[in-house]
Amino acid sequence: MLVLLRINKLFDSIINCMAILGRVVIIIISLLIIVDIVSLKFFSNQFSWILEVSEYLLVFLTFLGVAWLLREDGHIKLDLLLNRLSEKNRTRMEIVNSCIGAIISLIITVYGFLATWNLYMRDIKTETILEIPRSMLIVIIPVSFLFVFVQFIRNILSAINKLKLSSKKS
Repeated sequence: MLVLLRINKLFDSIINCMAILGRVVIIIISLLIIVDIVSLKFFSNQFSWILEVSEYLLVFLTFLGVAWLLREDGHIKLDLLLNRLSEKNRTRMEIVNSCIGAIISLIITVYGFLATWNLYMRDIKTETILEIPRSMLIVIIPVSFLFVFVQFIRNILSAINKLKLSSKKS
């Protein structure tokens, strides 16, 4: 039991670090754009790579925060429908939704790692100024969805425990 608690804490720490890294990415994107604008305005020089890097960082930003948002229950829901259900049925619906989410996340994780490995082995690069290896750009997708998958499993276990507790009270 103690090991599971430590793993749980470690997992939360990693998700928190990913969310913090997402915030850092926002700051970096903002600074890059400011540097580009100032450089263009005052020196009539624009850095051609800044737009490309900003686009890639926006993708990273999206995937860095997805597991944290799931843990914090921040995703959009159909509250209008869920609020009409009893507490038990709402919890059951949460289990069903989390099971579907876990399956989809696992599929994205597996195929994402396969695609990343394929791109890495073939050494495919972007056809842009920086010629960044594509595997570096998409590796964030399977990594983040691995954490999303684990978070969905945690949500399922939490909801099952909630159902058990409510059954004992009845």
